[in-house]
Amino acid sequence: MRRVDRERVAPPASLTAADGAGPRELKRARGHYRDKNATGFAFAAYKSADVAEAMRALFGGKCAYCESFHSASSPTDVEHYRPKGGVEGEAGHRGYWWLAADWRNLLPSCVLCNRRNGLRIAQPGMAGADVAASKPVTVGKGNLFPIRGRRATGPRGDCEAEDPLLIDPTRRDPAAHLDWPQDKLSLVTPRFLGRDPDPYGRATIDILGLNRQDLVEARTRHLDAARVLLANAEFALTVASVLSGDALQESLRRFDETMALLSGMCAPDRPYSAMLEAHLKQRLSDLLAQYRALRAQRRSEASVPAAGERELAEDAMDA
Repeated sequence: MRRVDRERVAPPASLTAADGAGPRELKRARGHYRDKNATGFAFAAYKSADVAEAMRALFGGKCAYCESFHSASSPTDVEHYRPKGGVEGEAGHRGYWWLAADWRNLLPSCVLCNRRNGLRIAQPGMAGADVAASKPVTVGKGNLFPIRGRRATGPRGDCEAEDPLLIDPTRRDPAAHLDWPQDKLSLVTPRFLGRDPDPYGRATIDILGLNRQDLVEARTRHLDAARVLLANAEFALTVASVLSGDALQESLRRFDETMALLSGMCAPDRPYSAMLEAHLKQRLSDLLAQYRALRAQRRSEASVPAAGERELAEDAMDA
């Protein structure tokens, strides 16, 4: 999960225009919920085509929660951050129905993050075989929405006064609450505040099942591929340190190309990029320092082009 600026994509017209599907639906919903015993309403405005397109533009076709690409293999679930049809554990709450077509309450989600399922969950120290042998547990958001303090129960309630434990990456930076420890598998854990796990990180991981088996395996494959590229870049730079002339230029070219590939894997629109950044940031920073030192040394020997002629590696590593 990574921070996303919602303001960079314009709200869909169907939800914001005075005569759009969203405002029209909200008017009907208000009439429906005037009956204090009314339950259920057939919300549909959030399914408009321009909503799906805006979601795709904002998150690059990725799940807002787990960063998996999902649009190529399954339809996007337009997820209601504050659930529209009820709140699990609060029988008297009819859901945040008034936000069903509110752009600020919508996120793109894969099916497994959004819906309740029985899945195997990896724990720190486990190997792949251990995860496969574990018992499934029920995870997925569904109508879960735990908060601290008082909950808004109607349109006049102050949702901004709530303190949700589930991280919305357009409102709260996940990097401040989630950690990526070195392990056999690519697991995410809550950051620790002294001896206590961060409550937002812990709730988000547990609710969404961010360490579910298939997801952990996919992240681990991406991390392994990135580590191979990193090793190739380190080797190319090591070799370059003892070469000169055309051989030096070829080694630096390979280094540049490898770093560009690594930079692409860490780009915001790529899957699991927050995880890769967390794992690779320090080593990439160290490589950049070595690269600059080598370039400065060889420039003084006239062995590499002047500044401005080969900036690919620095651009890739600084991105």
